Amino acid sequence: MPGTLRRKHRQELTLRRSLMEVMQAKLSISVDQHSPRPPDNRRRDPCAEHRSKALPPAHRSSATSYTSTHSIRNLPPELLAYIFVLGCEDDPMLPLSVSHVCSFWRALALNTPVLWRRVVLGSHYNMWEETMYRARDCTLDIEFKPQNHRGPLAFYEVQQYMHLVMPHITRWRSLSIVFSEYQPYLWNNALSECCTKSNYTQVPGLEELCLVYRHNDDTKEFCLFSGFAPKLRRVTLDGIRLTWLPSLFQNLTYLDYTHHGKSNGYHAIQEIGNVLRVSSRLIELRLLFPNQGHITRAQNTQISLPFGSLYLPWLRALHLRVETRQIPEELVLLASIFTTPRLSELLLIDTVGQRLAFRHIDAFWSAYTIPFSLRTLHLQNGWYTEDSVVFLSRVENLRWLVLRRGCSDVVHWLNPDIQRSPERK
Repeated sequence: MPGTLRRKHRQELTLRRSLMEVMQAKLSISVDQHSPRPPDNRRRDPCAEHRSKALPPAHRSSATSYTSTHSIRNLPPELLAYIFVLGCEDDPMLPLSVSHVCSFWRALALNTPVLWRRVVLGSHYNMWEETMYRARDCTLDIEFKPQNHRGPLAFYEVQQYMHLVMPHITRWRSLSIVFSEYQPYLWNNALSECCTKSNYTQVPGLEELCLVYRHNDDTKEFCLFSGFAPKLRRVTLDGIRLTWLPSLFQNLTYLDYTHHGKSNGYHAIQEIGNVLRVSSRLIELRLLFPNQGHITRAQNTQISLPFGSLYLPWLRALHLRVETRQIPEELVLLASIFTTPRLSELLLIDTVGQRLAFRHIDAFWSAYTIPFSLRTLHLQNGWYTEDSVVFLSRVENLRWLVLRRGCSDVVHWLNPDIQRSPERK
């Protein structure tokens, strides 16, 4: 009697599809190992080995897989990183953009600390904290420009952002704070920690300072950075009063000074005179008296000055700007006491662009002594009169006279040895 476990039908011997695929793969591997390989005609990346060595060992695998399908991939990593750094000057978000292109660009960006030095406060609080961490020991460029679409920042938000960057104050290379809309106590909250007298608030590496807030109504005078900024060379001020210490500002070569408007007349001239006496090494000076704060008495009234001339031996370029309907008397009096033996370029700028000439221009030219070294003179809109052009065309050693009426410039070549017709830009 047959057993119950005996099969009734004999099964045919067949190979399943999965088994056949495994056997074919094994056979193909064995054939490839014993047969000569054809030559590889693919284009090789000449910089792949150099690119791999330029990165740390942890990121070399990404450089190896960086195939050459575009000409930009033939650039050495040092040159590519330098291009990223230049682009970051126009777009502070560029480091994040390039780090999301491919694994090699991300590894290159993360190993270029200078690419992360620019910190633009006003939004994305956590992102800028990570940015400063990626900059490692590199110096930082701090910019505070609140986003207009969010509206004006409250005073506690300003203090929060400044508290984020204050632990890195010794690494600051530049500081730029620009407020365009009015909010009370902005300077107090933005600069309160910078005014603390301590070794921890000194800025040994600061080279450039920009503080702009035209709507400021605080008359307080701020003493910054414990009076220590030996590398500071460029300063732009508008709407703020600072204690002008020699240890901070004696080495300046560039000063763009817009008067804060909290003083006028004698006091304004005395204040600016003290500023220029401390910063006597200036190469370029720009002055502006805003709409508010300047005096409007008759131009024939004179103020007795407590000091003599302002001697600026290294000044090369002088910009005198006016944004009112007449030349402020403070500007005329300051121009009358300037002594600039190396001045080569004078720009008289009308920021409003009015068509009519300023009143009392003759009083300005009678007070200002044109230096013998002057070579180029710009007259814009309100500064332009026919009498002034005739007078200036006779000035000895003046070579270029640039006249602007509206949007176009007319350049006159005044060299008596070479007669040229006026040339329009």
